[in-house]
Amino acid sequence: MGLLDKAAAAGGNETAAAKPKPTEVATPKTVAKAAAKAKPVAKAAKAAKAAKAAPAKRGPGRPRKNAAPALDGSLEGIVAAVKSSEQAKARYRGALEKIQAILADALDD
Repeated sequence: MGLLDKAAAAGGNETAAAKPKPTEVATPKTVAKAAAKAKPVAKAAKAAKAAKAAPAKRGPGRPRKNAAPALDGSLEGIVAAVKSSEQAKARYRGALEKIQAILADALDD
């Protein structure tokens, strides 16, 4: 005697849960109930997937995150860091000079 035969003999029916009852018909109301139950689960799964796929959005006017230069302590790394610092200083100095010129013109008028 197999497992299904033993379950049938004991009064249990293993396949009853898989088959729909003949009185239950898929009405719009029952379909809506089933969809309402599945919606929160699907919404949570979709949100988790979107969180993994896209990085966090930055607000308007906020600068991008640039990777920090690797400071491994070698001479080449130090020279590269000094060069980038000098270039940034030159950019900022140029911007400040332009601002000073604009302000001077505005105050002279």
